[in-house]
Amino acid sequence: HPVHGYYSKKNIIGSPGDFITAPEISQTFGELIASWIIINSKSLIKEDFNYVELGPGKGTLCQDIFRTIKRLDVKLYKKVKNIIFLEKSDSFIKLLRAKFNKAIIINDVIELEKKSTIVIANEFFDALPVNQYVNRNNSWYEKKIVIKNNKLIFQLANKPTMKKFFFPENTKAGDVFEYSEYSNYIISNICKIMKNYNGALIIIDYAKRVTDKNGTLSAIYKHKHVSPFYMPGQVDLSVRPDFDLIKKIALLEKCKVFGPINQGFFLEKLGINKRIEQLIIKNPELKTKLVSQRDRLIHKDYMGKNFKVLIITKKKLDGFLFND
Repeated sequence: HPVHGYYSKKNIIGSPGDFITAPEISQTFGELIASWIIINSKSLIKEDFNYVELGPGKGTLCQDIFRTIKRLDVKLYKKVKNIIFLEKSDSFIKLLRAKFNKAIIINDVIELEKKSTIVIANEFFDALPVNQYVNRNNSWYEKKIVIKNNKLIFQLANKPTMKKFFFPENTKAGDVFEYSEYSNYIISNICKIMKNYNGALIIIDYAKRVTDKNGTLSAIYKHKHVSPFYMPGQVDLSVRPDFDLIKKIALLEKCKVFGPINQGFFLEKLGINKRIEQLIIKNPELKTKLVSQRDRLIHKDYMGKNFKVLIITKKKLDGFLFND
């Protein structure tokens, strides 16, 4: 919502806000994604290409990626035709226009040009709306929101929902299935571009776990968990994207899928420890801070294991780094 929606608020990212993303933690996050793009560019890109970011927020990740590509591979940097952002928040759009005066901002993936495209989705799919369905007597009942005694509460629909293609099998009574028509639409359209024009889609996000049988909806306010109905429009609502479902969609579109793998493994393979060492040598007074930033990104108790990386391409890549 342009006025009352959560993403219309200011200062939602960072310490004063409700959450913090990997690019805001350390510049190395974007630098290493840039390294992956450079390593695989010969397989992914033949001529010029578009760089697309889904939900770029403040644009920090994009800045780090392009600073690194420009420094390490000028030829590749010159092949970038357009920087494109899928962003709907007016406050973020203003920030992005100030930082990237030639960037194209779109409202729908259908607007994407049909050409080689590198797409980055960091903590994007977790913010998209989902429908929740609860298993009762081998049928699926949609979970609705109703008002009772002047309070918002969840309530199951009176009649079961017709089973859809993606609904899971072998489930138990009480299991919750989350399905996002919008997420599937975005992934399917990007996969069609990958398949026909080459490129890659890199998704980095919380991932639904095998143990998440009761749904993954969570609400965060000032870095603390609250009820989803606490101060509507002021709270960060998110879900854990179902990477198995994303994988299924990509394979149906005849694309190749790698992962999901742990974010920590991904960043360590790309050399985060070496990069942090380099930064410490240049900035010895920042050693404690730099080590702390690295640990937040790769340690299993923080983002290292909780966040997963899924990569979708047209074909298997020789320089993938992770074939083992």
